[in-house]
Amino acid sequence: MSLPALKDLFARHRQKATGLWRLGQDPQRTVYLEHGDVVFAGSTHPLDRLTHLLVERGRITQAQLDYALANLNPGMSIGKNLIEMGFITQRDLLDVARAQVERVVWATLADDENQPAFEARELDATTVRLPFDTPLMLLSGVLNLRNREAVLEELGPLNQVVVLEGRRLQELTLPPDLSRLPALLDGSRTLLELSRESGVEPFRLGAFALFLREIGWARLHELPPLDRRALEMALEPAQPPLTPALPEPPSEPQPSLFSEIHASQLPTTNLEHLSEALDQLGPDDELPDLPELDDLPEFPEPPDLPEPLSVPVASPEQPLRIHHEASGTTELPEPPAPPPAPPSRRALALGAVLALILGAWGGFRYVHRPGRKSTPAPKTEGAPAPAAPTPAGTPAPVTPAPQPEPPAPSPSEAKPEPPKPEAKPEPKTQAREVAPASREERFKAITAGSWKLALAQGEAHRKRLRGKWTLRLEIACQGATVQHAAELLRKQEPDLFLLPMTMRDGRTCYQVLLGEYRSEAAALRAARRLPAPFLAEGNRPKPFRVAEIPSRQ
Repeated sequence: MSLPALKDLFARHRQKATGLWRLGQDPQRTVYLEHGDVVFAGSTHPLDRLTHLLVERGRITQAQLDYALANLNPGMSIGKNLIEMGFITQRDLLDVARAQVERVVWATLADDENQPAFEARELDATTVRLPFDTPLMLLSGVLNLRNREAVLEELGPLNQVVVLEGRRLQELTLPPDLSRLPALLDGSRTLLELSRESGVEPFRLGAFALFLREIGWARLHELPPLDRRALEMALEPAQPPLTPALPEPPSEPQPSLFSEIHASQLPTTNLEHLSEALDQLGPDDELPDLPELDDLPEFPEPPDLPEPLSVPVASPEQPLRIHHEASGTTELPEPPAPPPAPPSRRALALGAVLALILGAWGGFRYVHRPGRKSTPAPKTEGAPAPAAPTPAGTPAPVTPAPQPEPPAPSPSEAKPEPPKPEAKPEPKTQAREVAPASREERFKAITAGSWKLALAQGEAHRKRLRGKWTLRLEIACQGATVQHAAELLRKQEPDLFLLPMTMRDGRTCYQVLLGEYRSEAAALRAARRLPAPFLAEGNRPKPFRVAEIPSRQ
């Protein structure tokens, strides 16, 4: 056990014990406890005696003490003798007596060698009882410990989280540097994270956590930091759903094989079927007289439409089966088992060609329907249309001279475009880049809490520092932590700038960076001149080449 006296004295306070608590033999220190509270203390150690403290605190001189010791009244204590001689007042004696008790208690807390002994008994009526705030006295004694190894051995690792028990900590008057800690002790931060956010030195924060654990006001757990929102959601009771679950939608029936075969036999205008029908013509079959492709009217390519056009194509009707009556009877003969072949393949080919022509004509009428604006198609040279017959006696109209036709537009120019209004300057939608700011402007934005401006200035400053090195002081997710770091460096007129970092849980935090340096060695030399909170264990500044500063954790 590293600090046996400290743990035993705190245990007597938690148990509200009454009696004499002793430590050591020669010299010996004695603490008087009543219901767990310290009411008085005595010591045989020369530095703990009342006369030494009176001289040490300047209440009397050594010459006055020697005179008083030489002329003591045997029926009174040394304190009353000094009061009778007029060297001190009753108030001086009370203040020094309280300081003597505190010194004795603090000395016992720092003892790591002697085992304490406790005698449980009621205190005598003659025992002096001084009013003390025992928790505050014990807290001061723990914070004044100087044996770092013993404290850290007793405390344990610094990745523990602190969980408060009760509200007694709010009743204690804490030192100014520890006043922010009660609001942060929610069980979601480790001791190192608490040190970074509050600016308290890790060893002092560890001593405070040791006091909370030993006095019974908090529990320490060696756990990773927890997400506060996730912890609240886990502790909330599960709520029943507002509405019952919806039934699963019925699966769509799959088409059967016979329906697919029947659908494939329907007439179509697919060119592939048309080519198969033409291939089935025999060598002796004659094709119908079809119009030449050159005689067909040329249609302009339709413009790009928002949705594909689907023009219904007229399918040729299947010829009705005609059943001839047999001679001498009125009954219809039974149909043959196999279906009869088409009467002629020429009708199928002719119907397919006519369907294509009707589809193209329907598309042309759709494109050139009334009310649709489109760019007129370029004129193409072709055979002149035959002139209409002129009645006799009517003079022939004069034909104007042919004008040179404009060059054919390119495919991109042939697409119809809606009429555009006069071009007006539109405001730029892209964010305006922030010009590089001076170190005073960047420091002012950080201390004022203008985080968007500070991040924009930091990005502009980063572009200016290409090829150089900088120091990352810390990664903070709260603005108050960033401002606290800036306040620690205010006297140095720091060259601070911020860059964002995306954490593993999706949060965006701030990287606090300082200065520009030519090399990594220069950055490390500058880090040694930073204030002590930045050089504490677990919070060492790290040099980075500016181009290699990470943006994600």
